[in-house]
Amino acid sequence: MKKIVAGLVLLLLMGLVEGQEDNLYRYNSLELELEVAGSLELVAESGGAKVQSVKATLNLYPGDNIRQRMLSWESAGKVEQDKVVFEWKDGSLGTKDYSFVAKMKTENKKTRIDRKIHFPISGADGNEKYLVATENIDKDNPKIIAKATELAEGEDDLFKVMFKLAKWVEENVNYELNTLTTGASQKASWVLENKQGVCDEMTSLFIAMARSLGVPVRFVSGISYTTSKLFKENWQPHGWAEVYFPEKGWVGFDITFGEYGYVDVTHIKLREGLDPTEASTKFEWIAQNVKLNAEDLEFSVRVETKGSLSEDEISLKEEILGEEVGIESYNLIKGTVENLENNYAATTLQLAKPDEIKIVGEEKKIVLLGPGEKKDVYWIVKLEDLTEGYWYEFPIMIYSEKNVSVEDTFKAVSGGIEYTRKEIEELVLEDDSKTYSQKIGLECAYEKEIDLGTEREVRCVVKNEGNKNLDNVKLCLGTVCEEAELLINQEKELKIIVKGEERGWHKLIVRVESEDIKKKEILEYMVADKPKISLDVKETKVVKYGENFELNFKIIKDSFAVPKNVAVIFEGKGWENKWEMIGLKNDQEFTVELNSGELSSKNQFKIKWSWEDKEGQRFEEEKEIRILVEGETFGEKIKLWFNGLINLLK
Repeated sequence: MKKIVAGLVLLLLMGLVEGQEDNLYRYNSLELELEVAGSLELVAESGGAKVQSVKATLNLYPGDNIRQRMLSWESAGKVEQDKVVFEWKDGSLGTKDYSFVAKMKTENKKTRIDRKIHFPISGADGNEKYLVATENIDKDNPKIIAKATELAEGEDDLFKVMFKLAKWVEENVNYELNTLTTGASQKASWVLENKQGVCDEMTSLFIAMARSLGVPVRFVSGISYTTSKLFKENWQPHGWAEVYFPEKGWVGFDITFGEYGYVDVTHIKLREGLDPTEASTKFEWIAQNVKLNAEDLEFSVRVETKGSLSEDEISLKEEILGEEVGIESYNLIKGTVENLENNYAATTLQLAKPDEIKIVGEEKKIVLLGPGEKKDVYWIVKLEDLTEGYWYEFPIMIYSEKNVSVEDTFKAVSGGIEYTRKEIEELVLEDDSKTYSQKIGLECAYEKEIDLGTEREVRCVVKNEGNKNLDNVKLCLGTVCEEAELLINQEKELKIIVKGEERGWHKLIVRVESEDIKKKEILEYMVADKPKISLDVKETKVVKYGENFELNFKIIKDSFAVPKNVAVIFEGKGWENKWEMIGLKNDQEFTVELNSGELSSKNQFKIKWSWEDKEGQRFEEEKEIRILVEGETFGEKIKLWFNGLINLLK
């Protein structure tokens, strides 16, 4: 008989352990140089353009906290209450650049929770503002409340409740970059419904569920390091949460990174707030016939010094049930994880394994450990595609998100002992996760966007890709269900007609269930209406002569469809401001600054707004606004009359 060592690449196993020195997450400290830079451009809209002043307020500032400390600061801006203010009074058009460079030291420190904090908590200790519902964190949504209370029911330990919320979000919301999640932050209820999002969406859902349970949580904006292939640059803007623990303080929870109760040293905190939609930059300018265009902020981080590698907070042991099994056998991998710290710790454990070994059920195990606690976790595995007459040796590694790891091996031989799945499952004492067969193929074809009032067909094909005939399989596409027999390599087709009766996102659940298998998939489609924009503004405004004042108005997105190529123009005699947007995903507020000393007693202005639908058809609307200026003295009234005469001649 020939010996074959199966295909788990040795470099993978070595890299998980020996590559720790290149793993920034594992250091106890980093010294970093952070640069945040932006620019704006003042553009003349017509003749007679004037600029009095322009101000850019950067609502991002790397202040000191338990985890980070500023070593040096360089900027032309002025720091005011954790904001950096840049102002220009040179009266010139063109480009204005603004930036800061901060050298930071981040450390592997955290607010340690070393005992049980009772849940529900008795009060917010002055942090009531972090309990409210906001634009995106709609914590009063009935579905959010239902899910949060379902997860928290029966628990009296605050850390365990927060762990369960975070774990549920990480396991059930897919991290997905698409046009819905990158252009603008989505509401927490949308994330719960659609099960997708990026860091902002995942964090918003976690915060909404926690706030619905009476726990203060704030949204943190900053920068962090990633090795994900989704991004061209390693350092990216990022969002995470901080949970308030009575008598202890604020504790970091980064759902995207799987960091519960802490955040690693690559996280640079720049702002804390109520909601991810809070603007990072605010622009104010006093000008005439001038448009302001702002570029997106640019972030760069350079690692200057690394500290030493952090000591392990957990220990791992590994046991394999069958040291030598048959080539079609199941086997059981047991990991024992122990918390070496005197505080709550959450860790994520995974297997590194050859391709010939398939994991039944969840591959990733997220484990919560109390101070000094020890737990067992299990993976049920199945050998596949092995050849009779050979014997194999398989290395198996259990590793954590911080690359704490342990390795063992087992053999597979022809004629070796065969463990059935049922026998293995009876040995799993503490693994309450369900395990299902993964031998069902499911492919669905449908249009992901349909027009309001139309109908479309959804077609799904279910295929038995395993080596066992399946009886009494329940197949459901939405509310239409039937039972069928699925023989090996055979297919069953399901069809349903969906109607575009209600605008917005909709979903169909496809389920394939029997005694042996369970598979579910959610099909999402959008019913699109015609894009529509309306204006919210007071039609008449009364001011006193000589004062500078603001005219505020809002354009409102009245449709589910996103209006494209939006233009908003504020104009009057000698005045014009213009704003342009690629798409209007949310309502947008505007402010025009005016000087009544240049107006007459009665002034007519127009606000025009236009947009396009997805086919490029353009729509336009306008509204007139009256501004009345009152003069108190005879001289002021004469000036108002004279301004009116000048405006008539323009």
